[in-house]
Parts: sequence; structure tokens; C-alpha cells
Amino acid sequence: MDQQKVGSFLKELRRKKGLTQEQLAEEFHTTNRSISRWENGRNMPDISLLVELADFYDVDVRELIDGERKSEMMNEEVREVASKMADYAVEQKSKLLIWVRCISLAGVILMAFVLGLQTFDYEPGIVSFICYVLSVVAFIVMVILALHTNGMLEKLVKRKSFVTGCKVLVIAVGVVVLSFVIRVALIIGLVVFVESAPFKNQTGIENYDKMKILEEYGGDLNTGLFVFPNETDNMLNATFSSHLKTGLFDTDGYLILQTQYSKEDYEAEVERLSNIGCSIEFGADKVSHQIQYDEKSYELPAYVAVDGYDYIYEYALVNEEKCEITYILLSYPEYVNLRDYEEYLKKDASEYKINDVLNQFSIYSATFDGGQSWIEYYDEQGFS
Repeated sequence: MDQQKVGSFLKELRRKKGLTQEQLAEEFHTTNRSISRWENGRNMPDISLLVELADFYDVDVRELIDGERKSEMMNEEVREVASKMADYAVEQKSKLLIWVRCISLAGVILMAFVLGLQTFDYEPGIVSFICYVLSVVAFIVMVILALHTNGMLEKLVKRKSFVTGCKVLVIAVGVVVLSFVIRVALIIGLVVFVESAPFKNQTGIENYDKMKILEEYGGDLNTGLFVFPNETDNMLNATFSSHLKTGLFDTDGYLILQTQYSKEDYEAEVERLSNIGCSIEFGADKVSHQIQYDEKSYELPAYVAVDGYDYIYEYALVNEEKCEITYILLSYPEYVNLRDYEEYLKKDASEYKINDVLNQFSIYSATFDGGQSWIEYYDEQGFS
């Protein structure tokens, strides 16, 4: 079958009738686009329409299929067969259409129910917003499908008010989605920019300034650096290394201060470490934490102030034989290169993989109201 030839023939027949595509579409309850596709040879009429078209144009079905008039008429038997085939096609199409209508209506009801649940229990967030937008889009698609299968969409399309309303809705949804995409792109760009910034490295005991470190990083690290000494005057030998970077939501890196004391100063410093504590008040309630002494997790005994809370580790390793103390703070140790300091890390590396970091030990934090309120240590001067 030559569809181009059939299309040209259909166009010729329509013109001889003096009809426009729109008028013909109304006659056969279809759309201008369908008529245009027939006449351009891009599509063919349904078999159920062939007999109707043949009767309308006063030609034989065979002539429509061949795309040209014949000198002899199609006999009655062939016409009867074509008519029965058309009736059968209409019947089968009607049965299928009933199922499609039922499914589309069920889809609209289901999507409306899902959308209602998401609206009622909506929690702000990128993922939940994307899911909500997709649900709205799916609901609109199901409504359009239901209207089309029930023959209502074509009637509504002819109403200018409906078309205008749809355009306004599409523009509004487009603006919301576009603004969301722009915000997400800006956030991703900011995260990439901040996270790609280099770490700030400092070495040498002359660069150790506890108060300055607290002013710059204390808030993000949720620490008062109580383990770290305030002064360096009584240290015989000392090395200091700082490798920190403030990201978008937190600070990553480490502080390592290794010192050697005289026997007397070493014992005094150990005494100070063993008595470190922190009190946190919330209304009339008060919680006091004492530093933990750990002889198992590290190669050396450790005084631990923070052990994984919010991915932070703050502790001091003591070496009585050498009168040496190593003060350490780690933030997100899994993401920082610590190969040169493995001797100061936990013997079991799997202990750094924690699922619930907010329930890890920290002298600087406490929960109240049955775990509903998380309170960080803070005084008028800040961390000290």
C-alpha cells in the first residue's frame, strides 16, 4: 500500500467536497491533526472508518486503499466483508477502550490519594520535593489520559478558557521547577567550590595557639579542646601539625601536638588530664561528664574527651616512660589522609565506622527531655 498515494487521494476527495480539514474532522468526530496525517501519508484511518469514508466520498473501499478510482465498482460481497471487518474492529476497540477508561480512572484516584498523603506528611528536603513534583506531574498525566479516553479532552480543548488555564498552569509549574533547579544547581556549585578548597596546613610549635584555633574552628568542631594545653612554656620538646578545612557544614582535618615534659611537669599534666570534666545545664537539669581513661583502644593509654560524637575524636595519649604526651583531635578521620600518624590511631580501624554518631561519647554534649533536646557545652566566653 502506498500511503502517500492514499493520502493524496483523500485530500483530492475532500477538496471536491469543498470541505476544510476542520469540517471533515467534525464530521468524523476526530481532530484536524488526524486528518492532516491521513492526507500527508503519515498515518492511515482506522479500518472502522474506511467504510464510512467510502460512503461519505461515494467511492469503493478498494479505491480508498489503492488511492485511485477504478473503472469497475467493488461488488456487494466485498463491501459486505469490509463492513463486517469494520464492525468487528469497532467492537474490539470498544472493549479495549472500556478497560483503558477503568484503568485511567483508577490511576487518577490512586494518584490523588498518594498526592494527598505526601501533602499531609510532607517533610522538607531535596528528595521529598522531587518526589512530590513527580507525583504532581504523574497526577496531571493520569487526569489527561482519563479525559482523553472518556472523550472529554477533545471537547475541552475547543474551549479557550480551558486552554488558557492549562497554559497558565504549565507556566506556573515550569517556574516552580526552574527555580528549584536553579537553587539546586547553586547549592551543588557552592558545595563543589567549598569542598574543593585546599586544607590549611600549619606546622611548628610556634603556630600552636589554642584560643585562635577555638575562635576559628571551635563552633564547627563542637569542642572546647579541654584536652589540649593552654600554654607551651613548660614543654621540653614539642611538634605541632594542623591540617584543617572548613567545609559547607563542618570542619575536616586534624590537630596533633606532641610534647615531652620533665618528670614533674609530666605528672602535673597527667593530673590535669585525669580531672577534666564538663557540666551542661538545661533549665533545672544538669549533666556532668568526666573524661574517660582508655587502655584498650590505642597503643598507649588515652584520656578521651570525645569518641566519635559528630565524627569528632579528641584525646591525649600518655607515654610515662618517655614523659611524653600526644594531644590529638580528628574530624572525619575516614576522609583525611592519616598515614603518617597511624601509631596514634585506634588499633581497630572499624571502630571509626559509626552509624549513630550522636550517641557517641562527648564531654561537651548531653541530651535532655528523654533524648529530644541536644545541648552543647557553652559559657559566656565560649569554649575554654
